[in-house]
Amino acid sequence: MDLKKEQQVVRLALVISIISGVGYVVFLSFDAPNSSNNALLGTEILFSGFGEITLFNPEQVTLFSTDIYQDTSLGYQVSKPNGNWEIHSVLNEMNSDELALLQAKGFLDGVYVEQNHDKRFIITVFDIQKENFSLHEYVDDIIESTESQNIEIPFEQVSSEDDWAIFAMSSLDQDQYGEQLFVVKDNRLYMLLYSGASPESLSLEQKQDFQYIMESFEVI
Repeated sequence: MDLKKEQQVVRLALVISIISGVGYVVFLSFDAPNSSNNALLGTEILFSGFGEITLFNPEQVTLFSTDIYQDTSLGYQVSKPNGNWEIHSVLNEMNSDELALLQAKGFLDGVYVEQNHDKRFIITVFDIQKENFSLHEYVDDIIESTESQNIEIPFEQVSSEDDWAIFAMSSLDQDQYGEQLFVVKDNRLYMLLYSGASPESLSLEQKQDFQYIMESFEVI
């Protein structure tokens, strides 16, 4: 299996393990402050390994918004830092068996945000199939499933309204890092996943680009 195909399979496995609540999430060493609410603007300020993120403050899309990808049917948008980035449907990377497996778990669609064919970010949307779904319990279950592995949880934040969460995992054996941002709206689970090197090992330009992508992700 070549490296690019292996990366695709790893990301698919990450999505499956996250949505099923079992298995692993591979991979900061970052002490994040507690999130805070901005009551005036109705936004949420939270912190990832790449820096501060503002939720519920989407950029307005115009005819000149060439770097913004918006899916109005599924209700989310994300922006590219610059023209060196591309956004592609995850469906282009799946065979029928992989797609059927995800659809059985409520998968609706998703996109990769990539640079030079390096798919560091994936956004997926799932129908929530469980009654009385609790995002807090869901994240706790994912984290508990990693306890037998050599993985640490640098930070975890879940909103008091249980409508968003963010957490990170890092491998103690190698420089592997993963960060997941979840948003729940209208009985759908939206997930933005980063997987790759830890923020500390990135260049300033890379870190700024990754923060920009995290910051631009909005459920609309």
